[in-house]
Amino acid sequence: MLSKVKTSMRASVKDGVFWAGMFGLVENYSVPFALYMGAGPLAVGILRSLPVFTASITQIFAEFFVYFFKSCKKVVFWSVFLQALSLAAASFCAFSQSKYSLWLFIFFSVMYACFGGLSSAPWFTLMGEYLPADSRGRFFGFRNRLIGLSYFIFGVSASLLLKKYGEKSWTFFLIFFLAAAARFVSSYYITKMYESFKRFHIPATFSGLFFPLFERGKNRELSKIFYSIFILLFSTYLAAPYFSIYILKDLRFDYGRYIILSSIGQFLTWFLMKNWGLMLDRKGSVKVLNYAFFFIPLVALLWLLSRNFYYLLAVEIFSGIAWGAYAAGSTAIVYEYIPAALRTRYNSFLIFLASFAQFSGSIIGGVLYEYFGKTQQHPFLFLLAISAAGRLLALKFFWPLRGLKAECNPNGS
Repeated sequence: MLSKVKTSMRASVKDGVFWAGMFGLVENYSVPFALYMGAGPLAVGILRSLPVFTASITQIFAEFFVYFFKSCKKVVFWSVFLQALSLAAASFCAFSQSKYSLWLFIFFSVMYACFGGLSSAPWFTLMGEYLPADSRGRFFGFRNRLIGLSYFIFGVSASLLLKKYGEKSWTFFLIFFLAAAARFVSSYYITKMYESFKRFHIPATFSGLFFPLFERGKNRELSKIFYSIFILLFSTYLAAPYFSIYILKDLRFDYGRYIILSSIGQFLTWFLMKNWGLMLDRKGSVKVLNYAFFFIPLVALLWLLSRNFYYLLAVEIFSGIAWGAYAAGSTAIVYEYIPAALRTRYNSFLIFLASFAQFSGSIIGGVLYEYFGKTQQHPFLFLLAISAAGRLLALKFFWPLRGLKAECNPNGS
């Protein structure tokens, strides 16, 4: 049993490394790919929001698939495999001569997001089998350092490719086909993960297609934290999808500076999660989220003060630290407060709220971007000011909950 767990944990690290390679290519270069195919701000908003919206809908069915197949591992594997197929198909849009090639790319991006979203909650539940409560932060911190390094290497490599050869059909095809290949490798390592035959983590019954939107009892305060997270992410995604346009079109930075600004924060988020993880093991997820809710509004405010590359680089370094606290706290909160058999459901609920926040924020941000773009030279900055106000509102909602204590056995037994 112990050897199977160790093998599974090693496999999960390798899975994460190749997932990060895929993520570093897709997330950083989807918008440049769409811009190459002629996308405008509204199409970019759709690209950054519609896949996330449909992925949020899949969360409704995550618990059902786990209950139906009586296995988290099967759901994760097939979701990841189909996600890789979607990326492979998206890569061939680079060679399409159809006037619908952009919309075909968006369709495959939707499929990519749906299958990826469906794998998330069962994966977190499966990982809960291996990790005792007092070492989750340390393990995820170690894993996320390697993820951050992989993300940065893949992202920078694609940037160098575009910088040397330019925006061409074959360069974007290669980037997305390599992303698909990385995800196929990731699916292989998922087959190496162990799932307990006792199935204590499988829901005893299917809870239905509706999430517990208005909780009562001991989970009521936890739901309030979930909604604070929704406000935080909604406010963030009012501006986040248009970051690429601002950097590439308004500030006219080359791909070298673009990839540094777009990846250094994410890299540090993962790299520093080991530090946040140690605090997580000592003080709990809500204490770590305290820092996230306090620091993240400052990131948006600091972006408003200058357009100097080195200043913005410093802000993104600070952003990586702040979002590291969010990533560590939000990853662990369901493990800490919810018993094992309900974790798929509550992980799905949290992912649903996060995804819907990204969708709705991106759509509303796109409308506002178009509106401000008619009268302002840099509409992104106006979006960012609104985003900062929303993040401060999230802090206001979260602040009374900062002392919440876990009431259930962290191990779910």
